[in-house]
Amino acid sequence: MGKSSKQILRGVVSGEKVSQSLEGLTVAVADKNLRPYKNIKTANVDKNGRFSITYETDERDDADSESYLQILNRKGVIIYVQEENIFKQSGSLEQLEIKIPEAATDTSTFDYTRFHFKSLVSINPNYFGSYDNLNIEELAPVIFPKKGDTSYEELECIGLFPERDELEAVFKVKLPYGFGGGLCTDGSKEYIAFYIDYGSGYQPAGPAVSVNTHNIAASRRRPVCYAVKQHVDFNKRTCKKPFLVKLRAILSWNTPPTGPGYIPTWGNSVDAWIQIDPTNNSWQLVASDIAELSLQKSYSDLQASKKELIESLTSSLEYNKKGLEDDRIAFKENILSNPNYYGGFADKDNIQDAISAVNSLPNEILEKYKSKLIDPKWLIPVNPFAYNTNYEELTCVGLFPERDTLEATIAIKKQNGYKGNLCSVGSEEYVGFYVDWGDGAGYQHEGTTYFKAHDIPRDVNPLMYAVNVRIHNMAEKLKRCSDENVVRVRAILSWEIAPTGPYYKPAWGNVLNCRIQIRPSTGQSAKCEIQHVNKVLVEDINGQGYARKVINNTTLSPTIFNRPFGSIVAIWGNVNVPNAFYYRLRYSDDNGLTWSTVMDKRKYKINNFTVGERTPDSNGWFNVSHYNTDLGNYSDTPIVHWSTGSRSGKHILRLELADLFKNPITGQTCQVTVYLDNQHVDHYSFIGSTIPQQGVMVKDTSGTIKKCDKYVGGEDVVVYGNFHDQHFNAYSLELFGGNLASSGVGITPAANRYDQAPGVLNDFGTVGATDPGNGTILTTVDMPSAGANVACAYGIRMVTSDRAILGYFSTYIFKTTAHSNDAYVTFNWEP
Repeated sequence: MGKSSKQILRGVVSGEKVSQSLEGLTVAVADKNLRPYKNIKTANVDKNGRFSITYETDERDDADSESYLQILNRKGVIIYVQEENIFKQSGSLEQLEIKIPEAATDTSTFDYTRFHFKSLVSINPNYFGSYDNLNIEELAPVIFPKKGDTSYEELECIGLFPERDELEAVFKVKLPYGFGGGLCTDGSKEYIAFYIDYGSGYQPAGPAVSVNTHNIAASRRRPVCYAVKQHVDFNKRTCKKPFLVKLRAILSWNTPPTGPGYIPTWGNSVDAWIQIDPTNNSWQLVASDIAELSLQKSYSDLQASKKELIESLTSSLEYNKKGLEDDRIAFKENILSNPNYYGGFADKDNIQDAISAVNSLPNEILEKYKSKLIDPKWLIPVNPFAYNTNYEELTCVGLFPERDTLEATIAIKKQNGYKGNLCSVGSEEYVGFYVDWGDGAGYQHEGTTYFKAHDIPRDVNPLMYAVNVRIHNMAEKLKRCSDENVVRVRAILSWEIAPTGPYYKPAWGNVLNCRIQIRPSTGQSAKCEIQHVNKVLVEDINGQGYARKVINNTTLSPTIFNRPFGSIVAIWGNVNVPNAFYYRLRYSDDNGLTWSTVMDKRKYKINNFTVGERTPDSNGWFNVSHYNTDLGNYSDTPIVHWSTGSRSGKHILRLELADLFKNPITGQTCQVTVYLDNQHVDHYSFIGSTIPQQGVMVKDTSGTIKKCDKYVGGEDVVVYGNFHDQHFNAYSLELFGGNLASSGVGITPAANRYDQAPGVLNDFGTVGATDPGNGTILTTVDMPSAGANVACAYGIRMVTSDRAILGYFSTYIFKTTAHSNDAYVTFNWEP
């Protein structure tokens, strides 16, 4: 037993206000998981804020000591946790200083679990029990169980914009406090992560998306609606069979979800069924890019797709009308005969409003009705009805402030009534967006878009869809952070007919209103931001440049960071900042002493057939306006990407913004550290092998090398590996030859990852790997059990991989992979 010694902690507790009374508060010492030590007495704070704690302990290793001070109020409730380990602080342990916020003692609404949330979970990620559903070894204990609190924010709706492959989510901020400060401060972040279940469990759809939120007085009266969106490059099917999958979104305040089983402390999750858009027929591809194709090309493409187009139109004419109302079947025909047939423009007593609405229609449509406008009675409603939501219903509307994007989600409730199956033309669900900017002009039209709805037989309901439009000229709408710029948005859903104005009454569809917060032009949130690197959220990268460990292909470790980056490193983030006209990326490999500018061209989508490249100027500057345009065409376009070549080690990446004259803007820089690994797994040779062989070897049970030799009958083939990598991940083995299938037979052991087979594998490859070396047994193969039954030559293929996150492009689509290296060894076998 170690020698006992006395430890004395003395200090003073002070408040932000000099007059703040602190007498009667209690100071306690907590361990590395923030559990109060049972053997250490607490201390009361005197009228001068001073305290003293004395305790005895065995000799301790300073490097292993980790303790934190907590302050409790007069009711015994924790109101403050000191973020820094007291044994890692400079200065004497008898001169500790703790400053607590004024709200901690003076505000009835103060909640330390909200105020200190980031600090608490950075010390103990499982402080509130967010990882209880996950099988993670050495998980810290739950200290304060708290799950799914939606008092401040709540995720309400999710859906898919099928034509753009964009997932969307809408959430509401419900209280005017608890978000880290007003609009001029950093505020806080709301993270939303999407997960898709294709039938074998939820998989991440990409890095979490975030929105900056603040304390806003406007939310005291009613909620403020926010939204996010994320592009997904789906593997698609043809229109013959609907591709329905389950979508999950998790909203988590101030810390990103780490997997589909994550339980947010503040926030919630929502599940829904979505329909992935089928692969387009050639005529649909042409239609989507018609403005950018020459007449000759479009004509030739249309000719080539004539059969497909006829099949689609035939399907539309022969759709299932069973159980449909006459007004659903004849709706479009009735509207074309009288735009006000159902009273969408005006009722019978306000025909002048209907006439005004008709006159506001596009000229090519108005031309068809001009002769009828002589008799206003023509516009009297024939069968007035509105807001029927039996088939489709608008469920949520909100704003993605960082992208200036209005978004809405829609539920499709029935299996038919949409003019045909997925191979048909189907029908359109239009959503018009209108904003009242508070300038006295009323609701202004900001855009109308639509998605295609079809008859889809299914046993799940509803299917959730989404749409979005970008607000243009937003720079003219921005205000300083000292002014809360909260305005009203209205969304109108209308089947088959686009809304004609903010007061349009759809026959099939409905209207939703909400309030939205426009991003400020000044303040801490009006700055550049790197959000993710190679599809890894910046919050999931540590100070050494490593990304979080992947635990089970779906979940990120709360404590371990072990994945480097390499090949092409792509950056996503925010350059949509007032007065920023240009941006560039720089890097440093000497901890910031010197900087180099990335001069690589940037890929972007021109249309479905063409990839473009943006070239920076001689100083590496890219145009912000060009990037915003490219982002509108393809919302997953990286800001910039860098081909890292053979570089390795720690690199700092810095994004810089510049003004109209390409002068760097003071304070508009942001950076992230990445650790680069551009080396393949090394395959080492084997001691005693007379024939060159690297990485993998076969031996008999006595350890004799059998490469190119013969095994007979029941002799076991013992497979050895000898490989090394700084960031090794896994290996796979495949047996081929003889009577086996040409694709081979998998013989990979279940434990084939660096963290699964102690004694065989470690973080760096096979245990004890040297060049040359004896190797380590990976598996033993019984040939008859593997399916071999003829005398012949056989072989084993081994593929090794590392944990590097390597970026590459497939056309304009960014993807990631890892280094891999393969090796073969052959032998003969006879029954």
